[in-house]
Amino acid sequence: MKSVYTLLIFAFLSICSFSQNKKAIIREVNQELWKPFKKHFEAKNWKEFNKLHTDDVLRVNSYGIRMGKEYKNTVKSSYQKISTRKRQIDFSFEQRVYKKNIGYEVGYYRIKYTEKNKEPFVTYGRFHVVINKLKNKWLIIQDWDTDVINGTKITAEYFNKGTLLIF
Repeated sequence: MKSVYTLLIFAFLSICSFSQNKKAIIREVNQELWKPFKKHFEAKNWKEFNKLHTDDVLRVNSYGIRMGKEYKNTVKSSYQKISTRKRQIDFSFEQRVYKKNIGYEVGYYRIKYTEKNKEPFVTYGRFHVVINKLKNKWLIIQDWDTDVINGTKITAEYFNKGTLLIF
């Protein structure tokens, strides 16, 4: 009977330790990856934004598949276009899984576009990213997103079901 209690206590402590470790990883990923992602996306700072992705990043969306330099050049070109429209991105997470220096995150994003004398425009999407900790920094190695699930447009309802990213 004593060994059963010992086993239960060990299992409980292991779960608590894993939970604390996961929380620490999430805090680290949020600070190293998602906070600068948001900052550089909103500022259209293509140089810093591209540094958040590996050199061989795989990017997939409705525009197709882009890899590495091709993707980063697309970001550069897009971010350099002159526009008076401002954008704000927010994230909510559905699933965040980690093993050693690799992570898989699934969630939703909301982008709010604002422009002087116009009504704000909001769009939603779902993302799946694979991240890797390389040289002590979390980077995106694979990024996929869409604005529909099984033919249904993603809305605030989907976004609100996730855990909102707050810094």
